[in-house]
Amino acid sequence: MLDILSPRLALRPRPGEMLEVERVLAVARAVLAVSSLIALHVYPTESFPAPALVFALVLFYSGHAIALMVLALRWKEVPRGFSWTVQVADTLWPCLISIFTNGPVTPFFLYFIFALLAAAFRWGMREAILAMAVAMLALGGEAYALNHAWFTVPAGTALGVSFTMRIVYLVIFGVLIGYLAESEKRRRAEAWSIFQVASKARVDSGLKATLQGVLQEMLKLFRGRELFLLTREAREGRANLWRVGTEKKTGELTFTWRSLEPAEMKAYLFDLPAQGGGASWLGGNPRNAITIDRDGKRLRGTDCCMSPEFMSRHPFQRVLISSVLFAPDLSCRIFLFEPSVGGRPASQLRFLRDLTNRVAPAIYNVYLLRRLRSRAAAAERARIARELHDGVVQSLHALAFRLYALRTGTNMDEQERTQELLDLQELVQKEASNLRGMIQHLQPVELDPELLLDILAGIIERYRYDTGIAAKFICDVEDVNLPPATCREIAGIVQEALANVLKHSGAESVLVRLTSQEGHWILTIEDDGRGFEFSGRLSHLELERIRRGPLIIKQRARAIGAELTVESRPGQGARLEIRLPQAVQANVGIAQ
Repeated sequence: MLDILSPRLALRPRPGEMLEVERVLAVARAVLAVSSLIALHVYPTESFPAPALVFALVLFYSGHAIALMVLALRWKEVPRGFSWTVQVADTLWPCLISIFTNGPVTPFFLYFIFALLAAAFRWGMREAILAMAVAMLALGGEAYALNHAWFTVPAGTALGVSFTMRIVYLVIFGVLIGYLAESEKRRRAEAWSIFQVASKARVDSGLKATLQGVLQEMLKLFRGRELFLLTREAREGRANLWRVGTEKKTGELTFTWRSLEPAEMKAYLFDLPAQGGGASWLGGNPRNAITIDRDGKRLRGTDCCMSPEFMSRHPFQRVLISSVLFAPDLSCRIFLFEPSVGGRPASQLRFLRDLTNRVAPAIYNVYLLRRLRSRAAAAERARIARELHDGVVQSLHALAFRLYALRTGTNMDEQERTQELLDLQELVQKEASNLRGMIQHLQPVELDPELLLDILAGIIERYRYDTGIAAKFICDVEDVNLPPATCREIAGIVQEALANVLKHSGAESVLVRLTSQEGHWILTIEDDGRGFEFSGRLSHLELERIRRGPLIIKQRARAIGAELTVESRPGQGARLEIRLPQAVQANVGIAQ
């Protein structure tokens, strides 16, 4: 019965959940009470021992229900102890009213059902069964009192049959309502827990901090002893073991990781069934008790053994294992020791499998971004080394040779010496300007989306002042609503394109334009220089196929989901067009 003897999975209550429940119950209670009052007023019943008293009780109950509804709708949080107090009142009201409405045959039996419903929605199945037991005791006490003539009942009323039927109804409704409410609460708790664990996967935190946050939340979720994550990169033949555990003395969570030697990997990479996605071992038995496939279904007739090396390294009473395949060359395996909540091992294993399937893509995205940043940084370092070698270093060598010739020259008159010094001074100033431009290009750009247009205009103004190239910026829109990350990439694209014009194009003028057209942002950079070595208009895919076009700009465009098109006219200039969908970027902005 939904593992009622085990605590439900949840890290902490969802904010505002109890207030929502109390509001729903308050409205339902008010509707029930007012409906009963109207029914008594329209169809008065004279069969009650005290009809006027019954009407007064129902009227008072209606006022009580309306007052609770007003309070619940006005409150921003539920006061401490309020839910238990109201639950006691919800259970006592039907007991009081039924005494004066013929006990077990009372037409207000629905009030008992509402008490069961309230307990189930507030807490779950166990509380619903407890409320059922209280209602049964109340009905039993009333039946005993009526049978001993403590209260009068209409002649011919079959108390025994009515009492038995009402008890049966209470049992059926108590178990059924409790089961449905517990099932719904378990699903909501699991969904909320998955959300909380997945929220720890943050791109800006990096891979290590992301793994630390996710694994610690998973361990707290199951209240386990420790948790291992084994990651294996098949292409590079290496594996890392990440561990989260609870210190016995302080109770604090610790996080460590280390690389595994090839001999150690065998202890953790023992074979699972071909379709197996997870397994559970109990009591330190090397043969697993439960195996599930990658969809969470139980595998029957399968058997697999845990490696003796693993058992000797990590003794346990219960361990859950879940495997995830991210890519053909990257896989991981999670080991959760001594989970104490979540139900039976089968329920724990299925939820662990579901949890890893939901959280793994977010972690994999952080991993891919880390690799992409690493490759981009390596490409940027290679580009800088190339530029330094081809530019500044060569100029410094030339400067050194010319200074040596100037120092040792004997046949040089004063006018030639002065001209040579002026040439050397211009060379030094030129290389200093190149270095300053390179440094500015390397500085990270922190952009406020509202200031993007002003920043682009400032970049182009400085470029015109530093280089003497007639650079111009035109924007056909007044407001550009883009995420900060996209704004940084756009500014980087403009900087890179202007740097390429200066180094390779030999252009005298360059035009940068930002416009909106047919649901797209369109950024164009056009110059009148040499152009590329090809002629015509090539798309992003065609540039990738022939390995042509500006590499850094292609990478930045791909990072924001934009399409790059290059139009080249050798000897006449080139035109770069970056087309960015507005709808996609709006969704990205909301997510961030």
